[in-house]
Amino acid sequence: MKYLFFIISCFFLISCSNNKSVYWCGDHACINKKEKEAYFKKTMIVEKRILNKKNKQSKSEIERIKKRIGLEQKEDVKNEKKQAKAARLKEKRKLKEQKEKAKEALRNEKRRLKEEKKLAKQIEKNEKNKYKENKKLIKKNKTNEKDTIKSNILLTDVTEFEKVVEGIIKRNESKGFPDINNIPN
Repeated sequence: MKYLFFIISCFFLISCSNNKSVYWCGDHACINKKEKEAYFKKTMIVEKRILNKKNKQSKSEIERIKKRIGLEQKEDVKNEKKQAKAARLKEKRKLKEQKEKAKEALRNEKRRLKEEKKLAKQIEKNEKNKYKENKKLIKKNKTNEKDTIKSNILLTDVTEFEKVVEGIIKRNESKGFPDINNIPN
């Protein structure tokens, strides 16, 4: 029974001993497992320190370090969120500007097409007017030519062939060249 009591008391003494240890990430104690694993992935080194009376830092100092690191992480998260938001806003502005440019280009294209149609109509009108004027001038010239031909023939003597030829040459000088490609059916 003595031995049993001795073994149980040893077991209690061992289990009650203070085996607190802390993982160190560089120059400060790791806050949680995530930080420890991230630091390990980064440097492949994580230090484990056993806290005893000699090298034990006060809890308040460790908590202060943890709070400071926690605040820094919060600030980092806030900064990342702000940057992401700014990037989204910038992207939205770019898209909006692109849409506006596309709309403006479409408006300009429509305006240009309208102007081209107006110009085409104006040209067509001008051509019609010129054609009508040319017809009128041709009719006038034909009537004037007929009158002049008749008067020339009457004035000239039938026996004087040379005078008739000169009249025809004078009359044909004012005319243009004939259209030789226009073959009647």
